[in-house]
Amino acid sequence: MTDTSLSSTLRAADQAFAEERSADARALLETATAQGDINAAYALAVAQAYGQGGNVDRSAAASTLQSIAPRLPAARRFLRIAMASSWLVGANWSDAVTDLIDGAKNGSASDQREVGFLLLITGNEADANSVLLAAAKAQDPAAAIALIRMGISDPSTSDIRTKTLVRLVQTRHPLADELVAIKTEGPPAPNSKEIDWTVIAQSLAELAFTATAVSEIVPSITAVSHQSALHPAVCDYILTSGLRALQPSTVVNRETGERSLDPHRKSLSTTFAPHMQDLVTHAIERRMTSLVDMSWSHAERLVMLFYRPGEEYKPHVDYFSPDEWGSAAELERGGQRVATSLICLHPASAGGATVFPRFEASWIGQSGDAMTFRNTDAAGQPEPMSLHQGEPVMSGWKALLSLWIRERASTPS
Repeated sequence: MTDTSLSSTLRAADQAFAEERSADARALLETATAQGDINAAYALAVAQAYGQGGNVDRSAAASTLQSIAPRLPAARRFLRIAMASSWLVGANWSDAVTDLIDGAKNGSASDQREVGFLLLITGNEADANSVLLAAAKAQDPAAAIALIRMGISDPSTSDIRTKTLVRLVQTRHPLADELVAIKTEGPPAPNSKEIDWTVIAQSLAELAFTATAVSEIVPSITAVSHQSALHPAVCDYILTSGLRALQPSTVVNRETGERSLDPHRKSLSTTFAPHMQDLVTHAIERRMTSLVDMSWSHAERLVMLFYRPGEEYKPHVDYFSPDEWGSAAELERGGQRVATSLICLHPASAGGATVFPRFEASWIGQSGDAMTFRNTDAAGQPEPMSLHQGEPVMSGWKALLSLWIRERASTPS
């Protein structure tokens, strides 16, 4: 079969999905995959991972990805998520990091950038600077943004820094003015020593997180703030990654359990499904669950929220009400949402506080600060006192990461 006919099969599968003939679409993808279409194989892995047109089979998805990862960068990135999530039998986080570092050592700028951000997440800024500098020298714009944010300059990266800033201004990126205003005359590049990949691999293998300063907000629901839970340069990276997929935010319909638009919630959001992730977003999910001393396997998917002037989320609770019909399927799948973890990617210029109206308490974090609270009481029952709201943004814009953590492990979407 020619490449053209293979592409035609893939297009037919896309059309079948659009027409809600998911089983037909999956069958077409299986046929095209068997005939060697790597793009169809990638789409099949996504369908297997999420149960599109058939059962959820994440082991099969990992195997499909493994067969095409050497030839398709997107598949290799998704495979690392499968490895870190243990979809691939016998694999784990350490295996995913080993594969990532192999790519970085072999000169992949995107892999070097990813390693750099992982090092920032774990608090190893010295090695992160060196790796991000290498990625920027290889013309990686995300690494260039990180160096700009940290005020690090080097003659060998001046070209990519200039190009990146021009591109941010041209595309009206929300961080453009802020980054342009940062002085990058100094300090000079942190060092010029050769990167020790063995040491870096050892430091990332366990994904250890540094402790943060904690302040109580509302003790009765264990609402606390965590200072500098995420490096500001990582916040910029996640924000930029999520911008292109922003959609109007939805809420769960109490009667049907389906998600729909509602005037109660006005914002934009991006859900980082596994095939949209890299090991940086995956590590952030682990970081955010660690803040409430729970296992990453209990987490839903990471969500980025973006609020423009006038947008808000009126008073609401995050738990599923057991007496609402639409909650039944979610409670069966992973149990109650016992905790909420938030990270401020960027605060509004004015307004936008997260408020607990029953306690007259609020939180406005700076970039990288986190806030966590419990949605259930000591007996595991829904806690109405966890009612909270996102106040309207008065000026500027606000971006948050939000993660809900369930009482037990589930198969998240």
